This record gives sequence, structure tokens and C-alpha cells, in this order.
Amino acid sequence: MNSLQKQNTTDLTETPDIYVHKFENNLGEMNNWQDVELLLLKLQFLGMNFDPFDNNVSSECQQVMENLGLTEHLKNPYLATNILLRLLDKTEERINKLKQ
Repeated sequence: MNSLQKQNTTDLTETPDIYVHKFENNLGEMNNWQDVELLLLKLQFLGMNFDPFDNNVSSECQQVMENLGLTEHLKNPYLATNILLRLLDKTEERINKLKQ
């Protein structure tokens, strides 16, 4: 999971699609299903506790977003849910492949 954290520094020209593609590539390098499951739990936490239309972001959500390099990408409330759902889908797919 450390490789995912280290490579997710957001540059100003990185689009959400590029971020998701990089996320998927980094996810593919993760071979321990427990690490991927921990990542899934973090994404699920954001899904349940992060409201992209609320300017007050909890410190826990902010920490997860920074850890995953998502802060800039989730600033647009209209894209935030789409991005998060795509990441959840990719992560669940990876867990299923690793558990087979």
C-alpha cells in the first residue's frame, strides 16, 4: 500500500481520469488482499462520511483524502461521487482477483 500512497501526489494538470488510471495501475501492483481490503475500508469510510457539497470536511476524511492523494479531485462535488465510486469498483475487483 505504501507504493500507492507515495505515487499519488497530485499535480495541477492531473485529471480525474488520469488519477483513476494511476490508482488502478498501483492497485494492480498490490498483491496482498489484506492491504487492498484496508484500502477498500478507507474508500468506504469516505463514501459514508464525506459530503462533497459540505465545505466542512472532518479531519478523518481529510486525512484519508490526503493519504490517497484525493483532496484536489474531490473538491468538485459533481465529480467526487463518480471518482469515489470508480475507485471503490476497481478496489473490489482487485480483492476478488486476489482471493481467487
